[in-house]
Amino acid sequence: MESTTIDSPHLWRLVLGIAPGALHAVAFSTVADATMIYRRLTLGGSDSLHRQLEEAIYAAPWLLSDFGRVDIAVSTPYFTVVPAGLDDDGLAASLTDIAGDTPDAVELLSDSTPQCRVVWALDADCRRFLARTFRNAPVHHAISPLLKYFDTVSSASNRAKLFVHLSDETPRRLDIIEYDASGCLRMAVSKEWEVDNDALYYILSVAELTGFDRENDELQLCGDQTLRSRLSTLLSRYVRHVLPLIFPSAALRSGREAFRAPFPLVILPLCE
Repeated sequence: MESTTIDSPHLWRLVLGIAPGALHAVAFSTVADATMIYRRLTLGGSDSLHRQLEEAIYAAPWLLSDFGRVDIAVSTPYFTVVPAGLDDDGLAASLTDIAGDTPDAVELLSDSTPQCRVVWALDADCRRFLARTFRNAPVHHAISPLLKYFDTVSSASNRAKLFVHLSDETPRRLDIIEYDASGCLRMAVSKEWEVDNDALYYILSVAELTGFDRENDELQLCGDQTLRSRLSTLLSRYVRHVLPLIFPSAALRSGREAFRAPFPLVILPLCE
């Protein structure tokens, strides 16, 4: 494993991303530019998620440094997006059965975004381990920073905007988030996929359901570069305006590693 040392960690910020089979770590100085460090730690084995995290984190002791701030984003299919005015997390969970097929006890968590709330379920043992290990670290669902960031770049225009975030995890995941021409959120879903035609089907299905105009509206891609390139070519057969999302210049101040790190972790600090 690559050795990592951070001087004066209280002047640094750590953003952790928990995904199927991987723990992503992004760290950067809050007082100096071009300092970002990105590491991907493999999670595996038949142990529970919190045991896998425990093993990976204690094998990388720099993650336990006294950082000025730690944030955690979790990628899990057990979530639902509800209107901002629906404040009953238990009702949202029961209506959508977000934790109905989870094998273990879970804790319900909730993230507020400008136009909605994300209600989601996390393994209770994992939640307790994170709380013990990273004191006062906010824990978010991985789609929440996307919703917050896209809300800021989907301001009123003469076009609806459909954003697609591509993650090359195992299994692969794509987040599809659509806004109408007035900047109002119309749909936000995540799907697992294997072959490119599956991703194409999910994206075009959301376009159809939301009334997205394939000739005049705009589809923007972000996330894994290889997947973006492949799907851009495929989508261009069906949608006239397929564009890469402009990478936020504020994120680049931390260094070129921002291009390698998972996009939700890079933009999370920009969404405060």
